[in-house]
Amino acid sequence: MRKLLIILFAVIATMSILWIFAGRRVSMFIDQLKMAEVESIPIHSISYEGTGDGGTLLVDDHRLSLSPLNPHVGSTKDDQLALAHAGKVFAFGPLRSSEPLAADAESSDSASLTRQRSYLAWPSFSAAQLTWNRAEYYKLTWIKQNGAKLGMLWSIDPETKADSLIRIEITNAAR
Repeated sequence: MRKLLIILFAVIATMSILWIFAGRRVSMFIDQLKMAEVESIPIHSISYEGTGDGGTLLVDDHRLSLSPLNPHVGSTKDDQLALAHAGKVFAFGPLRSSEPLAADAESSDSASLTRQRSYLAWPSFSAAQLTWNRAEYYKLTWIKQNGAKLGMLWSIDPETKADSLIRIEITNAAR
């Protein structure tokens, strides 16, 4: 019995130390499989601030940086706001005449911005205080009536609240 308790204590101590030093990486690995949805809102408009590569997307009233992936944003020959990445182009919709590089979501589109977070929290220590952190993400999903789909994922740093674009997927895109 005593031997079993010592082994159990050693396992618990080892797992605790592992969670303190590698909890963030373990949590983010699990995030690749499943995340908790906090809220999902429909997108009504999208606009771009920048010089073509990189810059910032304004999704309704959310400002999302396009760094570090820096896709190209501009207009198509059909005067539509579009995002290009890895040789694929996704057109959001017709440009507004009132502002450059801005478009409204078309009524036939399914467009949403979802805030997600990790299921697992990890500990961190600052100023002799223990805090529990969870990674947060913004996921943009835009599906056109013709089947073209755009998926973008931003990671939000729990300490600085800075966002970082970590994934862009464009499928069934027309050029």
